[in-house]
Amino acid sequence: MKLIIIILFSVTSIIAQSFTVEKISGETVYRANGDEEWVNLKVGDKIPENATIATGEHSNLQISNGGVDFSLEELSAISISNIKKMSVDDFLLALALEDVLNAPPDTNKYSDNTAVYGARESEVNTSHIKSDDFGIKRLNGAVQLAELGFEESAVVASRETFRKYPDTKTLTVYRIFFADILLEKNLYEEALTEYTDIKKYNLNENEKSYVEEKLELIRKKLLSN
Repeated sequence: MKLIIIILFSVTSIIAQSFTVEKISGETVYRANGDEEWVNLKVGDKIPENATIATGEHSNLQISNGGVDFSLEELSAISISNIKKMSVDDFLLALALEDVLNAPPDTNKYSDNTAVYGARESEVNTSHIKSDDFGIKRLNGAVQLAELGFEESAVVASRETFRKYPDTKTLTVYRIFFADILLEKNLYEEALTEYTDIKKYNLNENEKSYVEEKLELIRKKLLSN
């Protein structure tokens, strides 16, 4: 089953194009898949589609591929392949793949998980607490994807981050942010699963109330269908 989903996803996914650096400020780097070293970026550089870009504190990176402009804010990271629009079918297939791959390891490599970037209306804490933790940087990048209209890709990027950096699963503000996108897309079963999982973590009173409200809404929607 896992192999079938991976093959189907590789066939149906829209491949992201390479991007050109238009403007940089501060520490901006990239690393291609398979490379261990991060490379400093400069204006005019071509970033390959298999690369990951990242920014440091007080940094910004603006890139373009002729049809899409993307700005990565400070302390963030994103895979170039995630900067794309996804069809509903591709989105659901990507979620299914992540469900198959989501077998979290027992080890916890990353523990400095204290940052929050940006906000949807539903977020209880909209502060941006700075952190160099790479898992958090990836979540910050995923939030920016959503804010720029790449919501499906943002959810997929967040799922991948939660899988690869298990400690980030406890960051409930991020979890709620991306669960809300599923609900907004009327993906009730997927949203139900996500909110139910979020309940297992240490929520504050506002978060508990908010998640329960969303769960009740979803149950009503499912019963009416």
